[in-house]
Amino acid sequence: MKTIHLLVGSVFSGLVLALLAAEAQEAPTAAKQGKAGPLTVERDKEKEDHVAKLFEGIRADAGLPLLKRIRHRADLEQGVCTSALTGEMLKRWGSYTTADPGSITPELKKIASSNRLGPDKRPRYARYSVAVWRVKDPNGEEVAYRVGVGFYGTALGEFVDCHFTDDVYYCGNWKAAITRPCRGK
Repeated sequence: MKTIHLLVGSVFSGLVLALLAAEAQEAPTAAKQGKAGPLTVERDKEKEDHVAKLFEGIRADAGLPLLKRIRHRADLEQGVCTSALTGEMLKRWGSYTTADPGSITPELKKIASSNRLGPDKRPRYARYSVAVWRVKDPNGEEVAYRVGVGFYGTALGEFVDCHFTDDVYYCGNWKAAITRPCRGK
């Protein structure tokens, strides 16, 4: 008799856990869903090149150190995709929404003018990356572009930080904030 109660209890617990897990894994609803359905987002690599050129031009005009561009940065790309779907602005990187990513906006100017210095008075960042996602409403009309710009240290510094310091436990934490449709993009 105890075996049957234990078996029924285990099956019931398993079903409850499965339902909770399925509900927890659902992507958050898009903040700007229209009556016809959810927003659609699509990465625009051509616009990324335009934003990168504007970014570099702003830094050069301001006399700031040039940064090397990282063409593919998964954390930034998936973060901007998630931001475009949910309507929430990125906290980890500089981001903004614009109708024309090919023009200099006050937000881009502010991001590009950033020049954080380390304790030794040298620039804290050596590289940057750009991600641009086109946001469309359900009717297929373009709404806007979500732009994200991320600053990064040297590749060697990042490698050491994520493999030989206490940060090894935190380097992949960004993945938890990515919505399901944006994972792996």
